[in-house]
Amino acid sequence: MWEKLLEYLSRLARSPSRKLLLYLVAFLLGVAAHACYEQPMAGSALLAGLAAGAAVFSLAARLDRRVVLICSAVALSAIGFWRYDVAWRSSAYSAPPINIGESEQFTGLIVGYVREREHNTVLTVQTEYGLARLYATTPYTYIYGDEISWHCRPKVVERDGDGWHDRLLLDGVRWTGNVYDNPRVLSSGNGEAILSALYSLKRGVVQSAQRILPEPEASFLLGLLIGVKDGLPTELTESFRATGTTHILAVSGYNVTQLINVGVLLLALLLVPRRKSAAAMAVGVIIFACVVGGDASVIRAAIMGCVGILAALYERRYSGVRALLAAAALMLVINPLVLKHDVGFQLSFAAVWGLHALAPGLLRLFPSGWRNALTRTLTETGAATLATMPIILHSFGRLPAVGLLANLLILPLIPWAMLFGALAAAVGLVSWPFALVPSLLAAWLMRLVEFTAVSLARWLPLALEVQVGTLTVLVLYGWLLLLSVALARRRYGS
Repeated sequence: MWEKLLEYLSRLARSPSRKLLLYLVAFLLGVAAHACYEQPMAGSALLAGLAAGAAVFSLAARLDRRVVLICSAVALSAIGFWRYDVAWRSSAYSAPPINIGESEQFTGLIVGYVREREHNTVLTVQTEYGLARLYATTPYTYIYGDEISWHCRPKVVERDGDGWHDRLLLDGVRWTGNVYDNPRVLSSGNGEAILSALYSLKRGVVQSAQRILPEPEASFLLGLLIGVKDGLPTELTESFRATGTTHILAVSGYNVTQLINVGVLLLALLLVPRRKSAAAMAVGVIIFACVVGGDASVIRAAIMGCVGILAALYERRYSGVRALLAAAALMLVINPLVLKHDVGFQLSFAAVWGLHALAPGLLRLFPSGWRNALTRTLTETGAATLATMPIILHSFGRLPAVGLLANLLILPLIPWAMLFGALAAAVGLVSWPFALVPSLLAAWLMRLVEFTAVSLARWLPLALEVQVGTLTVLVLYGWLLLLSVALARRRYGS
């Protein structure tokens, strides 16, 4: 047994790709270890320093490669543990309680994108009491960089509240308030120039879509392209939720992937050289992620998309699992708290893991003559559903019964709706008449998607409603890991 372990470590030490995989997993395990016991840990910096020092010493002393491998992995685990501890100490979760009056006059600076919804305007404002989220019932338009004054009754965000409070704390929001009087603008142009340009571009896309499309198609398209879906009717939103297709309303990895595919196709039609096309798409993906915002699924898809573009550019083999782990490690270096507190992060990575670990094996269960676009879509949708099911049951307590059928009917229409919708929105920034044809095609496709979701929710309203605990989630993922191993053995054995 010991000899086999040493032999395996020797093979691992000789493979750069496997070493990278081990190091990524080690860092992720260190972050996850602290997330399980989320309290400030004394001595985490000393632990990380000692582990890193041992790794550097083993490398400088030219010890056996297996010793260097083990020391480096332990060091990365300790660094991940320390990084989570630092982020936790500096976050809103561990910040001291704020002492704020019941009702008074406030002033602050708008530091985020202003969301204009049907019944209110959502403002993210930096104040002397910390970051605030305001809901103003006002017809006036405010933009990033405005310094405003308002009167409201503040409400401190509860640390032991529901998922909505948890999301606010993850964003750094300490208190909220409903503003019924018009906030007064004291000054403008106080923000950073780059953010002002990005938010202006985002606002221009919103206005273009609202000008060329009626509601709810305009909000539907904005949800697909940039994650702004504030104008969608409640009934339609509930229909998407009941059919397990709400992921198409938010900018997700699937949407980013489709945008990359559309961009590559358009550049190929324009006869752009391959290297210039890859560089343009990488820059475009980064700009798109900055415009849309910091949602976990968008950042993950942007990182993996850039890795895939670079792999194609330098003619290297692309590994989805390694790219996924690299994206997770990079995101957790920036903000490790998303591992526990961001359901979007969990669902995004679980779905992609299912696509890479389960979908190929499930596709091979079909006879070779049956492996076509339909069965590929079926297996990919089924794999993503299986991989995200434990998290959905734990976080929402509900699993749509028609989710697989609804996704099979709806997903093939989404790339075309995004293609014509993005074309119409881009052309609409310059000339509305030229955007008429693509906007009509996009509206027709989105109406078809809406009809499918509403009809399935009305005719087949069955759903599995059960709340599961953390232990059940771990057991379910244990079974999924065993299933992925069995499918991999069957694949390589055949």
